[in-house]
Amino acid sequence: MAVTRAQRAASGPPADVLPPVAVVGCHGGCGSTTLARLLAPAAREVQRDQLHTGDDPLLLVARGTAYGMHWATRGVACAHQNIASGWLAAPPLLVLVADSTLREPQTVRARLRLVQDRVRAVVRVPYVPAWRDTDDPLSVPPTRPLTEALAALRSAVAVRTA
Repeated sequence: MAVTRAQRAASGPPADVLPPVAVVGCHGGCGSTTLARLLAPAAREVQRDQLHTGDDPLLLVARGTAYGMHWATRGVACAHQNIASGWLAAPPLLVLVADSTLREPQTVRARLRLVQDRVRAVVRVPYVPAWRDTDDPLSVPPTRPLTEALAALRSAVAVRTA
């Protein structure tokens, strides 16, 4: 997959200069594996019960659905327990992966308002229709909204840990 100069410029800090980050899927099928692969080599995927990442930034990934935000809220609460215990250095970043082109449901927006002060940043990854019909999402050329979301995520990780 060829990357244009404009995509490279809009992609934020390259993944190889990012600090190691831990990517946690709040629930199954939320896209955490794809996100970790998009941020490689800086990212590693960890399980929900391994939120004790020390100084590594923690990315909580959830779908932009009521179910996804239910689990994201629980993940944020667990992360703050680990901060209090000294197992996590800073609040997590929350990544919401869109599951359609429609606007997020009211339940999602309400639950997001409840947790937004407890996370370092909220980054929304747009819906990518081509990912539904491929065996490897990374083989699909990135869309401009996806490139911009990844740039925002890389910037949030880089700025927050500098």
